[in-house]
Amino acid sequence: MGKRYLSKNDMKTEKPRILVIDDDLATLDCIRLSLQNERDYIVSTENDPEQALQMIYENDFAAVISDVKMGKINGLDILKAVREYDGKIPVILITGNCEEETMRRSINLGVYEFLRKPFEISELIITVRKALEANRLRIQNQDYKDKLQDLVMERTAELLKTKAMLESSYLNTIHAMVNAMEVNDIYTLGHSERVTAIAVGLGKAARLDINDLRELRIGALLHDLGKIGVTSNVLNKEQSLTDSEYDIIKRHPVAGAKIVEPIGLPKAVGMIILQHHEWYDGGGYPYGLRGSDIHPLARIVSVADSFDAMTSKRKYRSNLDFRSAVQEVYDKRSLQFDPELGRIFYENSDLVLSVLQNRIAIDDLLQEAY
Repeated sequence: MGKRYLSKNDMKTEKPRILVIDDDLATLDCIRLSLQNERDYIVSTENDPEQALQMIYENDFAAVISDVKMGKINGLDILKAVREYDGKIPVILITGNCEEETMRRSINLGVYEFLRKPFEISELIITVRKALEANRLRIQNQDYKDKLQDLVMERTAELLKTKAMLESSYLNTIHAMVNAMEVNDIYTLGHSERVTAIAVGLGKAARLDINDLRELRIGALLHDLGKIGVTSNVLNKEQSLTDSEYDIIKRHPVAGAKIVEPIGLPKAVGMIILQHHEWYDGGGYPYGLRGSDIHPLARIVSVADSFDAMTSKRKYRSNLDFRSAVQEVYDKRSLQFDPELGRIFYENSDLVLSVLQNRIAIDDLLQEAY
């Protein structure tokens, strides 16, 4: 009684569907009869508001018409439920009075239109047509936005893929240059790879996120890139460097940063290359930066770079064993190294340095940098 459910044929059609809700069967029949001659849409009716809510959730309605006063579940409840379920569905409310509070609440909830009893059949039909057209345009607009968003995401993915390929190619070239440089400097062969492994281990112990770790990998791998411009007789000198030779060496952070600047790598990568020889107390180079003025990732590479230098052999000095070098980093907290990083490195040294015993682990780290 008072119900007209969709037939199987109705379910197959693409015509928009309208749900009419009213607990007064006479009013419900009147509206149904008024709309049934329209061939542009399908009308369903329901005199039980609770059942009507279930129908809204289970069907695809293009518009809802509801009486305001219906007992426990009223028209405002229907309006609110429809707005929460699908804000694109226009809701037309039928009311026999114009209570200001009801009007205000309905407008705040997003009512599409009011029909005041008694209303003309022509007014009902025109309002329904306008509501359906509004719904069609909203859906069309949403479809356009969705397609545009998909297109933007697709193009963005293509650009990111192309950028990643170019970046990887450039980094591979630079990595080859670093390897060539380290072959030229017989005492630091494999230095950049070891520094990368130590820096990433320390970065993980310091709980860096995945993006920071990726930038740390790249920066650590390229930190000595500027030494490409340093002559081999300076790099391989068996005695301690003179002041003028040391000045040449001290230029390599600036030179390396300039080499990678045109690539468009993350800013942090350039900061690592430029600042990895700065000291926490301001005694480093090239600019004598101190404390928090030094980029956090550069401070990590500073520890890794210095540790590997301390444990690498040179003809003009002996190298330290791992334990002694770890202690040296700890002792130079707040002087050469960030105090917190010095502590973390000391307390997690076994874990941080374990990767140095595994060639495959180092290769995996370098591969992840791309």
